[in-house]
Amino acid sequence: MRDALNDIRQKISDGAYKNEEHVRLSLVARVLLELEWNVWDPEEVNSEYKPVAYEDSTKVDIALFSTSRRPDLFIEVKSMGKISSDLAKAERQLRDYNRDNSALFTIITDGRVWRFYLSQARGKFSERCFKQIDLLDDDLDDIENSLNTFLKKVEFVNGNPEREAQKYLRLTEKQRIMEELLPQAKRTILEPPFPSLPEALVELVAETGFTITAEEAQDFIKEMGSGPPVGPDAIDGTRTTTPITPTVETIPGARSFRPEQPPDLHFTKIIQATLGSQSVNKWNALVRCAVKQALKNNVSISHLKELGVRVEKGQKTNEGFRPLTDMNVSVQGVGADKAWYLAWRLAKELNSEIMVGFKWRERAGAAHPGEQGLLHWKPQS
Repeated sequence: MRDALNDIRQKISDGAYKNEEHVRLSLVARVLLELEWNVWDPEEVNSEYKPVAYEDSTKVDIALFSTSRRPDLFIEVKSMGKISSDLAKAERQLRDYNRDNSALFTIITDGRVWRFYLSQARGKFSERCFKQIDLLDDDLDDIENSLNTFLKKVEFVNGNPEREAQKYLRLTEKQRIMEELLPQAKRTILEPPFPSLPEALVELVAETGFTITAEEAQDFIKEMGSGPPVGPDAIDGTRTTTPITPTVETIPGARSFRPEQPPDLHFTKIIQATLGSQSVNKWNALVRCAVKQALKNNVSISHLKELGVRVEKGQKTNEGFRPLTDMNVSVQGVGADKAWYLAWRLAKELNSEIMVGFKWRERAGAAHPGEQGLLHWKPQS
């Protein structure tokens, strides 16, 4: 599953999914296959399924059957980036689809964002959404856990997904929002200005129109058992942010590469990376850090675009864009190869040293599986 998710993320960043059929066939079906659904058996994975027998025009994009008794799950597929604009209409459609021949669960997805609904829960259909995941931005462990819990075939056979979904729906709305935003808050603390985890969660929740205190956030984090990946000291708001500069000594066995001639960086992950005085641990975080430093140094958006950065004014959340913290600017995610190229160009523009230690994943398609590398550029004195 992890290799498939990494490849899907790369393709989303590259804009490979051009239309709804690409999403349905090349992305959704691929995920279902990883979760042990037999996509080649139309009695198990039924496309263009008619939930209302007497209405020819009513069809669900995909219906899943773990047994022949009734559908377990309906999936409505949209083109990439269309889930926000089409959400209300899709929810009305799926409410009607569940009128006569109800599925236990319903999913609306544009490939990147997946919204999970417990179809027969009380209240408006929109209020039955208990989980949302983002395949591009969410933590891979969280994505994998959610998909295995709520979409793996064997779980439906065992009757587990409904019990887990009911737990989510019993949370208050504010708790559900904190639950949804916690993975994003964990990523935020790894980027400048390096807030504490409670501070990051308070800020993200405020953007949804709710207010929580730092104490509420801290209590929730402790209850969830979700300390930040950089260590437990971030819980109380204190954390050492002095970056550890990656070198051949700190990454034993790393091969050094010329910054202008990097290796194939597909299927790599960052071990350590620094840009000036800032430290990051993900390729896209490196680009976002560089863009943020450039904007603070009065580099214009138009010039950033000339340098190859896909950046837009405003809070844009579709087409792979994500807003920068504390800035009315959004940056589009890219793959590892493009991330190094952009960060390096921006480092030169800023006259700032950049070093990245990385490792190729142990998988087919990686240039040097399991090996480590180092890319370094610094201004000439």
